[in-house]
Amino acid sequence: MTESPTRLAVEGMPSTDTPLTRRVSLPALQRVQERFAELGRMTVCLCTPDGGPLTTPTWGSAFSRLLGTSGRGREEWASAMRACAADPNPPTPHRCHEGITLYATPIVSDATALGLLVVGIRKHRPPQEEKVARIARAFGVAEDELREAAASLNPLRGGTPEAIHRFADVLADIIATLHAQADRIADQLADLQTVHGLSQLLSGTIDLQQMLDITVHRVVEVMQVKACAIRLLNEDTGELVIKAVCNLSDEYLRKGPVLLDKSPIDSTAFAGHTVYIADAPNDPRLRYPENARREGIVSGLCVPMTYRGQTIGVIRVYTGRRYVFSEGESALLQSIGSQAASAIVHTRLYEDQAKADRVARQLQIAGQIQRRMLPAAPPNRRGLSFGCVYVPSLQLSGDFYDFIHLPDGDLGVCIADVVGKGVPAALLMASIRSALRAFAPTSDNLTRIVRQVNRHLCQDSLASEFATFFYGVLSLDGSTLSYCNAGHHPPVLLRGDTIQELTTGGMAIGLSPCEPYECGSVALQSGDLIVMVTDGVTEAMNFEGAIFGRLRLLESIHRHRAIDAAQLAQQILWDVRRFAGLAEQSDDITIVVLKVSEPFHDVPCPPIV
Repeated sequence: MTESPTRLAVEGMPSTDTPLTRRVSLPALQRVQERFAELGRMTVCLCTPDGGPLTTPTWGSAFSRLLGTSGRGREEWASAMRACAADPNPPTPHRCHEGITLYATPIVSDATALGLLVVGIRKHRPPQEEKVARIARAFGVAEDELREAAASLNPLRGGTPEAIHRFADVLADIIATLHAQADRIADQLADLQTVHGLSQLLSGTIDLQQMLDITVHRVVEVMQVKACAIRLLNEDTGELVIKAVCNLSDEYLRKGPVLLDKSPIDSTAFAGHTVYIADAPNDPRLRYPENARREGIVSGLCVPMTYRGQTIGVIRVYTGRRYVFSEGESALLQSIGSQAASAIVHTRLYEDQAKADRVARQLQIAGQIQRRMLPAAPPNRRGLSFGCVYVPSLQLSGDFYDFIHLPDGDLGVCIADVVGKGVPAALLMASIRSALRAFAPTSDNLTRIVRQVNRHLCQDSLASEFATFFYGVLSLDGSTLSYCNAGHHPPVLLRGDTIQELTTGGMAIGLSPCEPYECGSVALQSGDLIVMVTDGVTEAMNFEGAIFGRLRLLESIHRHRAIDAAQLAQQILWDVRRFAGLAEQSDDITIVVLKVSEPFHDVPCPPIV
């Protein structure tokens, strides 16, 4: 009957905190040991490099178990383990219990001693009865039990001691390989935890500089390098600007600019590659090698900071000694670089959005102020009715219209279109309006007023900033309209079926300070209709690229001439929108309609203050 191997703990408890057991679990090592012992009917034990117990020994027979149970047996086993640890290299054997020879095989991974695999084998037949009795007395065990155990002893099976030792070497290599794999997995897990932890830190940080500072300090801590630096690309200058550093001196940072097209290391990184620097002071790719020497930089690693295919900068690490970075370290730095790039891009987007929101709010307020510059309501004059429409394409407009009550009771009427859109056009519009309101009450000479407004705009604007401008004055009795058209889309005077365009004047204001403007005049009759528009009406475009045009404008006026001025203005707007459909319009729309209902020469209307 073959006896199954039994186990007996030696002095002390097996260690659970060694380089080997920190990577490979003790129960797993115990199972491997027991299976190996069973295959060869051997006594097997794993111990630490200094001979301390690592696993519980697996005894190859009841005979070995009985001897190992005794006090002397435990002492001899512990002594044998220490002897093996002191001289672990084969083929030197170590004697243990009677008839047992111990062979020790070192377990080594990455030049680090992890422990010893100790194998005990019998090379001879079981001892004679008198020898068993002597051993029993020496070890303090029951002679009958030891004799019975000795009877079942068999010598080594399955090959020579040398073969068993080679097998032990293979097993030691397997254990070392398991340790190395577990070590790599542990490193990868640590890297993932680092990246995850950094990601959480970065995702909770809005301040860009704080985020970059966290990143470089974390890299130095985790990778145990001398220093770390982040450079971000200034797309306008092509310079890689230092944005965050850890453990680099001010002198080194002042060494000079780093231009992307002048730095082979950084340009290679921007192409998506990891760049290894073995010997920085002697690397021809470095632009400032002497500065690296003085800083104590020897080796380095440079990786791109890329987010969704866009590289925005590089992250570099430096060591103070010659060092070859592993694939895992390179992958870790790449992951950190990608995480940082993502956080930077999102932070910039957040900042850009916040800035855009502030600008939008300011534009909204400015638009409200601008609309308050327009007349709150048309003037109330007997015999005259007005209709007004104002539709800016943006929050701020370059169009405007105005009514000015003059000191002699006359009424000034203005419509203008500043070139461009948005803020610049709105500012010019405000300037023109202010100038007109300042000059109009000071003179009854219409051309003089327009010239003054023109000179004012020429002083305040560039050559490309100008406006089309129409200014007319309705006499107190409503019988006459004097006007000056400075390059504006000609207002239409409809009388019956006759159309007259009000064109007398000059070129647009803001182009030439010496422009000699002329004044025109028309006598008004009951039923006359005057329509003024900006080019946002005639140049409105549909999806086919066709424009509304002047002909459609005239048709709209003629078709709806019977309705009152306010309704006519809205009807023209409706015709424009119906024509354009849902096509987006790029220009402002302003419409002013004046309709004469009756003459009132005998009913003077005092000016409204």
